[in-house]
Amino acid sequence: MKERLLALRPIILRVIGYPLFFLFFFVVFLYATFPWDRLREAIVAAAEAPRVSPSGRPTPSNMELAIGSLSPTFLPGVEARDVRVTFLPQRSTDRPVSMSIDKLRLRLSVFALLAQRANLSFSMLGMGGSVEGSASVALGPPATPRISPLRAFELTFDSVGLGQVAPLVSMVGLPLGGSLSGTVTVDIPDGEVARSEGSVRLTTERLTVGDGRTQFQIPHFGGVTIEQIRAGRLEASADIRRGVVTFTRVGAHSEEFDLQIDGRIDLRPNFADSALNLGLRFRLTDVYRAKSEQAGRIMSVMDMAPDLRRARRPDGLFAFRCSGTFERSINCPPDSRAQATTPGAAMPAGFSP
Repeated sequence: MKERLLALRPIILRVIGYPLFFLFFFVVFLYATFPWDRLREAIVAAAEAPRVSPSGRPTPSNMELAIGSLSPTFLPGVEARDVRVTFLPQRSTDRPVSMSIDKLRLRLSVFALLAQRANLSFSMLGMGGSVEGSASVALGPPATPRISPLRAFELTFDSVGLGQVAPLVSMVGLPLGGSLSGTVTVDIPDGEVARSEGSVRLTTERLTVGDGRTQFQIPHFGGVTIEQIRAGRLEASADIRRGVVTFTRVGAHSEEFDLQIDGRIDLRPNFADSALNLGLRFRLTDVYRAKSEQAGRIMSVMDMAPDLRRARRPDGLFAFRCSGTFERSINCPPDSRAQATTPGAAMPAGFSP
């Protein structure tokens, strides 16, 4: 038997070995000589191209993308360096916000492609820290519009500068500071968003809001320059059950500031269409009032602004109810449904006057 195998070895090499050897190096050659610069230009064009709304109307992306270089990594993978994403303002009173990524590495599982699925893993250095994650995406068109191609994803943040997370800064409307860490995990069985399960556990150390120079637009009042607020430690926890994100704890407390958020987000296949309904409560303390002359003026303005006066509760907290979708504007009128507590009443666990 051994002699027969030895006799067949030259035939096996010619029929199987040499073709596989040629195919391997041919793929490596194509991978190494791929026109990565053209791919980079195509990615930028796709990111900046107008989006098509569910009604079929094109809308601008309001985003600018710049990629310094794009190159291959260990087969199969790609690495982008010096990436800069700029979110353009949608209102004349807003400013563009940007975030910079030093290095982004993306890898694709070849074997998952056989099952018509793209399993991606990525790592990113930038924004003052690092982000690692993975995602599973089904290939091919979805069976119905209610089915998402996304099947699962996981994100891990490590010491990311909160002020460099451009979408969040744009949503708040003020410069932010602090170090963000934590995890986000979501599982979407068969792409049915209504069956999504997961969790969010995030912490921001040394949170600050404002920089003493940037103005915040108070509805029905005007722009006010916000003296920097030292908000302390922000903890955010949420559970995802059957397509609904329920915030179990979101809050921050310091000698200058108290913040509490509760509510839910109903997820949709197109995340931008997800509907949120959140209760937002905050207050600035007397310590902040005495911080500077500018801080004292801000507190006086808060006593005069119509919306803030309507939102003030007897315990000193300002209460708002935020609703809308991420794609459309999010409105936060005073929360008339909030149960006002009497001065001196106990605050939720983790907060103190």
